[in-house]
Amino acid sequence: MLVERITPSGVLVLKSALLERAGFAHGFSTRIGGVSVAPFDALNLQSSRANAELADGERDLASNLAENRARFACAAGLATDARIAEVSQVHGNAVARTRDAILTRTFADAMTSMPGDPAALVRIADCVPILIACPSNGMVAAVHAGWRGVVAEVVLAAIDALRQEGCDISRALAAVGPCIRGAHFEIGDEVADALRNANLAACLAPTRNAQGKLHADLALAVRVQLERAGVHPANIDADPPCTFADAARFFSYRRDGARSGRLAAVIAATSLHRTPHPSLSTTDPPSSTPPHRPSTTP
Repeated sequence: MLVERITPSGVLVLKSALLERAGFAHGFSTRIGGVSVAPFDALNLQSSRANAELADGERDLASNLAENRARFACAAGLATDARIAEVSQVHGNAVARTRDAILTRTFADAMTSMPGDPAALVRIADCVPILIACPSNGMVAAVHAGWRGVVAEVVLAAIDALRQEGCDISRALAAVGPCIRGAHFEIGDEVADALRNANLAACLAPTRNAQGKLHADLALAVRVQLERAGVHPANIDADPPCTFADAARFFSYRRDGARSGRLAAVIAATSLHRTPHPSLSTTDPPSSTPPHRPSTTP
């Protein structure tokens, strides 16, 4: 379950009850609590590099981005001086280490981090953010997955990278953050075919809409892939709110176009080695207000 957390300064983030109980600092951003003005209001977390590449009149202020990033990091529970790594996301399946990505520009869509390494941050505008944690050794991963990344199995690549570093994947925890859900993610036949070829037909709507288009629920596809990779179903938070449907809380590229802010997800490794029981997510009551659950087409 994703729960809302709001700071005294008004920054609203979503957190996974599973990851919180296991002691991992993390968060999924909303658009609430930042300093940017319309159309980027308010907690715009666009990268400074991508922002600089926008045309005149379409950029946010660099000072706004820096302040928003600091506010989000604090709301996620990171130290004020925490190092945070990011990558240039390319809709592929490459996995980088945060200790490498923080030193040089890196093209990837997932990062792993060990205790003592920089935290891992990914950005989204409708794609799926996934945060993975291994209580067995404190390692974490952050993943960005659009439909291309899902088909390329970036989630499985991240799990494999963690496994190679000694993570017990059967005890891993995973949280899927805000993304466009099935009711609003209209796709063409080529995307539907790619998902079927990846054995993800379960994420497709059973019928076409009035325009003859199909819909796909990538959050469901990611859950399927996490389970295939060996993550226990009870250790997965995977019913996130829809970015497209909830304009009050989230940016959405598909809804608003290029002049839209960006969301982010961040997670830090920890030296706390806790191994939750596989049924942890179903035995503990929620610790906050239940998440917003829009109607979706699976």
